[in-house]
Formats: sequence, structure tokens, C-alpha cells
Amino acid sequence: MLSKTRKVTFVVKTSKLCNLRCRYCYEYAELGNKAAISLTQVEQMFRNIASYYRQFNFPVTIEFNWHGGETLLQPPEFYWQAFAIQRQVFGELADSVINSIQTNLTLLDNKRIDLLKNGFDQIGVSLDLFGSLRVDRSGNNSQPKVLKNIDRLRAENIHFGCITVLTKRNLAYIREIYQFYKQMNLSFRVLPLFQGAFAEQHEGFEITPQETLNAYCQLVDLWLEDEGYISIMPLLEYFRQISLHHAANKPIIIYDKSNWESIYLVNTTGDIYSVADAYNIERSHGNIFTHSLEDLILGKRHQQVIAEAEARMVATCTSCPYFGSCNGFPIAEGSRQYNEIDEQGAIRCIVEKGTLQHIEARLQQAGIIDSNTEKMQLKKSHFLNQLEQLVTTGKE
Repeated sequence: MLSKTRKVTFVVKTSKLCNLRCRYCYEYAELGNKAAISLTQVEQMFRNIASYYRQFNFPVTIEFNWHGGETLLQPPEFYWQAFAIQRQVFGELADSVINSIQTNLTLLDNKRIDLLKNGFDQIGVSLDLFGSLRVDRSGNNSQPKVLKNIDRLRAENIHFGCITVLTKRNLAYIREIYQFYKQMNLSFRVLPLFQGAFAEQHEGFEITPQETLNAYCQLVDLWLEDEGYISIMPLLEYFRQISLHHAANKPIIIYDKSNWESIYLVNTTGDIYSVADAYNIERSHGNIFTHSLEDLILGKRHQQVIAEAEARMVATCTSCPYFGSCNGFPIAEGSRQYNEIDEQGAIRCIVEKGTLQHIEARLQQAGIIDSNTEKMQLKKSHFLNQLEQLVTTGKE
């Protein structure tokens, strides 16, 4: 039986203001904009969200992912006050609320260290390691400062993970990137280059879907060949999907956007979007500062984007052998940015499907998957032991 606990994430853009000018940033046009969400707006957002999720008779985990711009340009007191408002508004639901933050980690003083250590539940640090695309307004590479501040976080025993954006500038350094995170004992997410803020912004360092797939496959091989363990997303999710695909009593898992949407983006203006339609005002569900979340979810615009997401899944996912283990989320909510679209509008699922095929082949070659009996004999410590339990019990 699948867990009845559900999770939803709200990516909240506190401000677009940033002290960096990363060359690929999709917020580039607004990085000098000082407009920010006010605490009054934050409170109203909390009220509209809490009133919606309070109605369900099953447990819900609600994550607020505070995003920018650079989130730590906001004074720490802003977040402390927001957390206090949050506890008051959510009441009995407050223990199920998670606060995470994504930061470029170039601004770090004692007050911000205290905020990261005692205020936020999860921390993400943007760090590409190679390519020199994360620069300040004068064009100086921000990485030396970030690495220094990472050392400060580690000295304070503050747990965090990293996000590395794939570009043509760092594709040749996949092994070095892996080794860095392994030596630092840091989990990380590999994020393919996202659509830019203007045409030709990525000229000279853009990557193709096939290059993204090749990088993922190289990381899969490095992970399998290593005797140690390091958490790499989304690759661990792909391993989980392959384990489900070969489970004897596998559950069928389909992303049902009409029943439960797992992630929303809230702009500084209060306009709320599905991830697939971020900043397309014609696809905004409405304004979370001024309308109840229930009205927005049931509204005409949201129903339209639900239908469009379902159509993408029908066109792309239903013929895929992995559909049901992969729930279709990458096609419903992503992938258009770095996969190809054919003349009929169907997305060629190059990255996700190709990575699943590669993982499956490698596990078969290693004898971890027995392709004849479709039973898994999983030998690698920690993560693969968890997969073994998953396969033998049929539970997620």
C-alpha cells in the first residue's frame, strides 16, 4: 500500500534582486529589480494556502521553497517574521510545514549563518564548479567566495546540498564534478540548462538534449562504479523508477495533476503558476495574494493547464514502457525546455527515457537485474538495500 502522505511545494519568489549576473539566469532581465514580497502579502498567501490544505483528511507536507534573485539579500528578520506568521496561520498544520532556501551563498555573516542553521529546514547552494558563468556585476567569478562560505557552513555543522547547472562549459568535467561532491560528502542535483530570459542568451554554452543525456549516463556509470555512496538527483529517482519497473508486484504510479498538483511557483506579484508554464501570464492560475487557493485550483485557467499537461502525457508517455514506474511528471511539468518536440506536438523524451534505458542496461550487465526472472538482486549498500526492500515488498 502506498503512503497516504502527500507533499506540495510552493516556490516563492521573494524578490528578483540579485548581486550576481549569472550568464544563463532566466531572471536576468529583473536582477536589478528591488521589488519584494511584503510580510502582509506573505501572511495572506499563508492564509489562502493553509485554508485549502486544512480540509483534507490525510497528512500533507507543505514546503515553502524561498527563491530569488538572491534570497539572502533579504534581511534575516524578514524570514524570522515570516516563520512566526507561518506558525500562527498554520496552527495545527505547522509541524507539517518545511522551509527551504536556494542561495548563491555569496552573502554570509553571523546573522545569516544563524538563519540558515536555526531557521531553514533545507538549504540549496548553487555551484557549477566549472565554466565561470556565475559572475558578479563586474564580471568576476563568484566561485572562490562561495567555496569559502561552504567551508563556513561545514564548520558550523549546517547541512546543505548543491545544484549544478549543466552547460557546454562544464560538460567536459562531469568526472571532476562527481569527485568534488564525493570528497566533500555533499548531495547534489544536476539541472539541465533552463530557457533563458531572452533570445540567444545561451549562445556559446547551450547544450542539446543528447548532451544532457550523455552527462547523466556518465554520472550513472561513475555512481555504479564507486564503492561509496553519494546522493545525486534526479538520478536516484531514476534508479527508483527502474526498481519499480522490475518489481514483482509493482504499483502503478501516474501523475494525476487534476487530483493533486505537487509544485507551484509564486511570483513576486503573487501570480501563481504550474512549473511547466512559469511566467506565462496567460497560463497563470491567478493571484494567491488576493484569491483563495481553492478558487485558483478550480478556476478556468488552471483547468486549462491541467488539460494541456494531460494531453502532453497522452502524446508522449502512454507508449513508453516505463510509464507507470515513471509517473509522467517530467513531461507534464518539465522537459519541454531541453527535449525535442515533433511536428505533432509530442515531446521526444530523450533525457528521462534515455537515462532509464541506460540504468536498466547497466544493472542487467552487472547482474543486479535478472532480465529473465525480472527479480532484483541488489547488492550495493544503503540505496540499493532500500531498493531491495522496495522490490520484495512492492511498497513505495
